[in-house]
This record gives sequence, structure tokens and C-alpha cells, in this order.
Amino acid sequence: MWDRIVNFVTNFIRDLSNSTFLIIVGVIITLSFYYLALFLKANKKEEPKVSKISRLFISILFLIAFVIIVKIRY
Repeated sequence: MWDRIVNFVTNFIRDLSNSTFLIIVGVIITLSFYYLALFLKANKKEEPKVSKISRLFISILFLIAFVIIVKIRY
């Protein structure tokens, strides 16, 4: 079961056209830096600590997704 999922994702990413792949990667990087900016902005204000950690966590997840997608493609 796990092999089928991994093969499906790998084949899907490799079969994307170059422009579609670049658009997806651009959106992921933009969202990653957006959440990182929200995290840094939240540190200047008094906001709940849960909000700060979740924004940093989401930013890290987007960066990890970017690295994995690029690694699969190239």
C-alpha cells in the first residue's frame, strides 16, 4: 500500500510539465516565506505562543515539502 502511494506521488511529480512544476514550487516557496514573515511579525507583538509556534511549524513544513518535491523532480 505504501509503495503504491509513493510511486503515484513520484510519477505524478515527474509527469508534470515544466511550467506547472515551477508554478507549484513558486507557490510553496511564497507560502513558506509568508508564514515565516508572520512568525517574525508575531514575535514583535503580544500574541498567544501557540500561534507563533504553529506559524513557524507551517513554514518549516512548506520548506520541507519544497525540498522533497525538487529532490523527486531532479
